[in-house]
Amino acid sequence: MCKVSMDEHLRLSAQRALLGRITRGLRAVSVEKSNNVVKWRCVFGSEVAKESQWELLSEAAAELIADFEPPTKIEEEYIVVRFRDSEQKVPNEIPHLKHIVFLRHERESYPELAINT
Repeated sequence: MCKVSMDEHLRLSAQRALLGRITRGLRAVSVEKSNNVVKWRCVFGSEVAKESQWELLSEAAAELIADFEPPTKIEEEYIVVRFRDSEQKVPNEIPHLKHIVFLRHERESYPELAINT
């Protein structure tokens, strides 16, 4: 049998938890584990998306942490990073944790991402 590292276990658990929970306004999800804390960061393209969709991602976080033995805890973070601040600006960078488990396809040639996320 193949042994899975802690990082692989974390990434696979996070991706499984996200199945069926990716929303239109979600830009990225990243995770990392340090000691007995799993950090879960979801990045949305707008405040509207965050307010209407974070609960679904919180369910995924609960599913993820169920894969780890106590006393492991989870710290959830839901933030907004717009694709860009204006048409003249370069796209904003997303602050990721150690492991990116979801990243939306984005290109500068899709101006609608700057407006309708």
